[in-house]
Amino acid sequence: MVGWGGLTTIADTIKELKLATQDQLDTANGEDIVTGGAAAGIIHQHDYLSFARGARNISMAQNTAGANNVGYTLDVYPGGPVGQHTYYGVDGKNWKGSTVFSGALTALTWKSQAFAPSPAMPAGKYAIQGVIVSSLTNYALVRFQHADFGAFLPGVPVVDPNAAIARAVAPGYGQDLLVDNCGYQFTYLSQVFSTPMEPIFTVQANATGLNVQVASITGDTPEFILNLIQVG
Repeated sequence: MVGWGGLTTIADTIKELKLATQDQLDTANGEDIVTGGAAAGIIHQHDYLSFARGARNISMAQNTAGANNVGYTLDVYPGGPVGQHTYYGVDGKNWKGSTVFSGALTALTWKSQAFAPSPAMPAGKYAIQGVIVSSLTNYALVRFQHADFGAFLPGVPVVDPNAAIARAVAPGYGQDLLVDNCGYQFTYLSQVFSTPMEPIFTVQANATGLNVQVASITGDTPEFILNLIQVG
């Protein structure tokens, strides 16, 4: 595991966020973050924690009421089609495209949307540098599904870069670079951990085979922009 965190609604804020496992340094206290009354709607923590035994439990206390919240972990698995590139891609190989979800999400529920640009994008292999998600009221988790990824679903937490109120309660916005680097999250993680983490998938002549899955704190209808590099 290389990261974990939690999200809540903007109407509420995070008072305390805790990760408790049986393979941490301090199994009695876990890793415990207390923000007090500070306005924190999303917290991400980078980490190094190889799985040894037992469940990983994330708990949250909130400052106001029991509004929607969710915790997540970010893991790295050996093998699989991944790459690592510099920011802003490769000369003549960059591709960006947008899609709007076909309908509103149900809060705290994964919904999948096929990525099908029109006209069809050129066939080949593509690395995902990151994603920009807009039309969010609060925050969301995004993950990607493709046959090339097997059982794995690479993903990241996201903040709507256009929503000033969401940024206002994202502590360290502009410093927590995973949240701040909209469109380059996987590139950023590759650099931080010196490990290729940009997922690579194959696009056929008439289909990408890629599904974008989003779980939001509230019932939004998100729009997303994929930032890709053709690598083969």
